[in-house]
Parts: sequence; C-alpha cells; structure tokens
Amino acid sequence: MPDREASNNLSSAFAVRGNDALESQYDEWAETYDADNAAMGFRLPVLATAFFARWVPTGGKALDAGCGTGLASENLHILGYRDLVGIDLSNAMLNKARETGVFSELYRMVMGEALDFASDTFSGAIVTGVFTEGHAPHSSFDELIRVVRRGGHIVFNVRDDIYEHHGFREKMDRLESDGLWKLSEKSEAFRPFTISEPHVIARIFAYEVTS
Repeated sequence: MPDREASNNLSSAFAVRGNDALESQYDEWAETYDADNAAMGFRLPVLATAFFARWVPTGGKALDAGCGTGLASENLHILGYRDLVGIDLSNAMLNKARETGVFSELYRMVMGEALDFASDTFSGAIVTGVFTEGHAPHSSFDELIRVVRRGGHIVFNVRDDIYEHHGFREKMDRLESDGLWKLSEKSEAFRPFTISEPHVIARIFAYEVTS
C-alpha cells in the first residue's frame, strides 16, 4: 500500500486554489515529492517522455513546462535530449530540478501567464501533471503554441474529468479549427498512478504546431 502521507500530499495539491497557494503547497512538498510519487506508482513522466521521443527529434531546445523536480527531463536526458529548459512556479521544486544536472536553463514562470521566451524558441514542449485539478488553465496552450516553432510538437497529459468538464476539450478543438495546431496522437485512457488514486484517469496528447 502507498504511504498515506504521499496520498495526502497529492490530495492537498489538488485541493488548493490560486497560484500563491499552489506555490506554497509545492514548496512544502518538494523535499519528498519524488519519493511520494514513486510510492504511488507514478508512471506519467515515463509515458509522456515516450510519446515526446516519438514526435520530437533530439538536438533541439525542448521546454519542460511545469517541470517540478525534473522527473520528465531526467528521462529525456537519458534518451539523448541535451538542451532542456525547465519552468515551474515553485522555487523549491526548481531547486530540486537543478540538482538533477540535466537542465541547461531553469526559470520561475507560471503556466497561464505570459512566458518570458521569444516566439519559436523551442522544437518541442512537454507538460506532465500540470493540466489537472486546481492547476494550470487551458489558456496555457496559447503561450506554448507561441514559443514552440512551427512543425514542433507539444506533448501533454490532461485528466479526463478536467478535459470533459473544465473547457479543455473545447479549447483544444478551437485551437485546431483555428489552424494553430493539429492532433498527431492521443493515447488511450490510463491510470497515471498504478498503486493509488484509482479514480485519476488521464490521456496523453501530441499536437503539432501549425501556426
């Protein structure tokens, strides 16, 4: 059975509202975040990086948006990606990410706000565990499309309940109908946590930027 404290920390992160409260929650959680997620069987970073590797060649500059402690980028580094840029709203999480040694750059930025990058900076972006309850809004896609160059891919997961009931489906479809991106791949529904949180169901999407 997973550690009860690990599940409580995840539930607390889902429960908070507002960026200030979310930042404080992750600042407090940073020290045990990796161990807690391992205890819950968190497989999302591995699956997301597999999809990313399918669509984004090595050699370019990749953005890990909402990088946390760097779980996804550590996998990408093993797969041969070397120019990895991470952003997160929590300085404590960024400090843990810095310890991995896999990032070329790390910045405190908030998903849903303007990103301090020039347009067309990245060959791809990966976003894991960010589009979930109480976290980044679907307006984040606008800036991700802006900073990823045409022909690059944005790979991300969305919780099914958030996708269906919080405007994500409509936003994603509208961006496609507006010619800003097109769907390359969508996974089957799966449990991000294999040991706990059986109610949490998500899908991974890969979109090609077409604007």
